[in-house]
Amino acid sequence: MIHLDTNALVALPVWARGGHALIERIAAGEPVSVCAVVWYEFTSGPVSAEEINLALTILGQRVIDVARRDAELAARLYNQAGRRRVLKTDALIAACAIHANAEFATLNGDDFLPFVSGGLQLYRSDLR
Repeated sequence: MIHLDTNALVALPVWARGGHALIERIAAGEPVSVCAVVWYEFTSGPVSAEEINLALTILGQRVIDVARRDAELAARLYNQAGRRRVLKTDALIAACAIHANAEFATLNGDDFLPFVSGGLQLYRSDLR
């Protein structure tokens, strides 16, 4: 399972045209999803209806709800990472990926490094 950050979700069409390794994994049948927080950020736009439909198709409609356990883990991750305000939303996104036991694909890997010690599995390949 692969969970995507907002920037990775935005980049999917470009990666699909370029034959990116992540797209190859998805095409081979590996499930890909986003948490509801990422979906909120993505659909806040600017984004067209066509882009939303394409994203849903690639995701196989998998937008994962945020649950209480995600919120509680996110709070622990946020506190362990030093309570920096810029990490609040990222902690929640990371918690969802951790609970899904998914690799997390983001263009901002450094932003999510504080959550690796809490169990986040960062996708280890060039996402550019």
